[in-house]
Order: sequence, then C-alpha cells, then structure tokens
Amino acid sequence: MHEKIRILVGYDASMQSKKAINEAITIAKNFSGFIKVINVYGRGMQEKAETSVIEVKETLRREKVSYEVEIIQGSSPAKILETTAKKENFELIVIGSRGLGNTVSMFLGSVSRQVVSDAHCNVLVVKTNS
Repeated sequence: MHEKIRILVGYDASMQSKKAINEAITIAKNFSGFIKVINVYGRGMQEKAETSVIEVKETLRREKVSYEVEIIQGSSPAKILETTAKKENFELIVIGSRGLGNTVSMFLGSVSRQVVSDAHCNVLVVKTNS
C-alpha cells in the first residue's frame, strides 16, 4: 500500500505548466495523492487567471484525483509556492521549467530556479520537448 502524497503545482496555462499538471496527476494516482494547483496572477489579471484554471479543474475532475485550485494575486509566484508548501505541509512541488512570462505573472524559468533553491520539500521541474 502506498502512502498518500500532497502535491503542490504552480500553474500559468503555459504548455510547461500543463505538463506539470499531467505529471502531478500521474504521481497522485500512483500514491493516492492530493493535488493543490496555484495560479499566481498580477494586478488586473484576475479574470484571465479564473478563466485559465477552468481547463485544469475539468482535467482533475475527469482524472478523479483529489484536488483544490486556488488563484492568488501576487508578484512573487516562487515565494507564494514556497510559503504554501511549507504552511500546508506539501511533500512535493511540481512546476514547469518555463512559463508564460509576465503576461500571467508566472515566469517559471526564474520561478523554477528560485523554488528549487528555497523550497523545504522536493521539487519536480517538468521539461517539455521543444
């Protein structure tokens, strides 16, 4: 019997973050896991952030994994991911290697480096074949 694992995923609707969601789903299914998806958006981008997570919610529901999706206004996605992971006792953070940049306020190239350096838990950085 596998242990349950708590997985935190940084999401910005980029191809890399969609791959990160898929990796998190695979892990969650193998370890009866829980996934929390966080989308960090900049000022004036709330509507776009809300729209971007609709597809994620549908995917998680369809895949029948336990999940929560949260959108948070902020300027430091890495700090928000790190703080949430520690405060809510996540064992794994899954993020894409690069994101959409400032258009959605989650530039995962720099975010992934910061999270890997500063997170209290393991971090899986998902690469795409491009």
